[in-house]
Amino acid sequence: MGLLSVAIWLPIAVGALLLAAGRDEHAGVVRWIALVGALASFLVTLPLAFGFDTSSAALQFRESVPWIERFNVHYALGVDGLSVWFVLLTAFITVIVVL
Repeated sequence: MGLLSVAIWLPIAVGALLLAAGRDEHAGVVRWIALVGALASFLVTLPLAFGFDTSSAALQFRESVPWIERFNVHYALGVDGLSVWFVLLTAFITVIVVL
């Protein structure tokens, strides 16, 4: 699984965990789980920014996996020069929102 997939699916998995533990009597635990999940998601996006090759205009960190082969549908991800910063910004803002 590539970095982009982890950056997408890690917050979803942590959100599902929060739904399971999201009772009022566990409010402190839920806040810590949310913060750890947001920080982990942010840390996953850092290699995208530092490993991005600015000399190329092509999509980078590409992932393409056949999903529904019968209809030729693929799960495909990639970032270009602008979207890599939006991915990083979104992960950073998530940490700020949780704090």
